[in-house]
Amino acid sequence: MEPVASMIDDPSKEKIFHDVDYDGRMILTYLGVRPRPVFDTMIAARILGKDKVGLADLLGEYFGIEMDKRLQRADWSQRPLSLDMLEYAALDVAFLIPLRDRLAEDIEMLGRTGWAREEFERLVENLESMPEREVSALKVKGARELNPRQLAVLQKLLEWRERKAAQVDVPSFKIVGSERLLELARKHPRSRHELERSGILTPRQAARFGNEILAAVRSGLKVPEWQQPRFPKQEHQKRDFDAEKILKGLKRVRDLKASELGLDPGFLMSNAVLKAVARLKPASIEEMKESGLLRGWQIEAMGDSLAEVINRIR
Repeated sequence: MEPVASMIDDPSKEKIFHDVDYDGRMILTYLGVRPRPVFDTMIAARILGKDKVGLADLLGEYFGIEMDKRLQRADWSQRPLSLDMLEYAALDVAFLIPLRDRLAEDIEMLGRTGWAREEFERLVENLESMPEREVSALKVKGARELNPRQLAVLQKLLEWRERKAAQVDVPSFKIVGSERLLELARKHPRSRHELERSGILTPRQAARFGNEILAAVRSGLKVPEWQQPRFPKQEHQKRDFDAEKILKGLKRVRDLKASELGLDPGFLMSNAVLKAVARLKPASIEEMKESGLLRGWQIEAMGDSLAEVINRIR
C-alpha cells in the first residue's frame, strides 16, 4: 500500500472526497497519512447553503444523474458484490472531479473560497485514527434502567458478542441485537430451560449461541460488587444567568445571519459552539480569535454581531 499512501500524502495533488471525515479516518488508521490538500464536495455544498448535500442529490442537481439510494443501506460486507452495487460504487467516484469543479465555481462566485479552504484544512487537521473498538455496558441505550449487577452481566454479554462477531467476520448486531442483550442482562437466565422459556432469543439464536450466552451470564454474575459497572453521578453546574441571556441573543444573531447568507444555521455555527462562546463571553474580535472556539471565516461572517450581543448583556 506504500504507493497509495505516498500519493495520498503528496501535497501537490488535491484529493477529492464526499465527506472526508469517515474516509479520512480510515486512511489515517490504515495508511498512517493525512489526505491533504482535500476538496470535500459535501462541505462545499454546505458552504453554498444547499438543503440537500448527499452525493446522489448533488449529482442529480448538477448532472441529472439518478442513483439508486436504496443501495446506500445495502449490506456492503457481502461478497461478491452484486453488479448493481459495483455500478453504484463506480458512480460514487466517477463524477467527483466535474462535481468538484462546478462546486468550486459556485463558491468562488459567492466569494467563499477562503471559507472552503479553511474548513477543508480544519477537517483534515482534526482527523483521528479510528480507535480499537471497545464495548461498554454504560453506552448501551436503555442501560440506565439496570442495576450494577445487571450491568456486569450486560458487559460480559457485549464482550462475548464482540468476540463472536470477530470470529465469523460479521457486524456484532448480526449476532444478537443490543435490545435482546439488555433483556438477557435484566433477567439473567441461569439455565437452558430459563433461557428458552424467557423467549428473549429466536429459536435459531438459542440453538447456536445458548450455551455461550449462559456462560457469559454466569461470568457477569460472578463479578465482585466493587468491580461492577456504575454510571457516574451527574454533577450539576451552577447556572450562569448572564450566559443564558447571551446564548439566546447569539442564537438570534446566528439565525438572522444564516438566513442572510443562505446557510444552514447549524453549519454557520453550532449550538454547542454558541454555548461555549456564551460561557466564555469574549467581548472583542481579538478575544474570539484567542479563544480558539471560532474559525476565521466564522469570525469574518459574524464576529462583530456576536461581540455586540455579548457587550450588551455582560
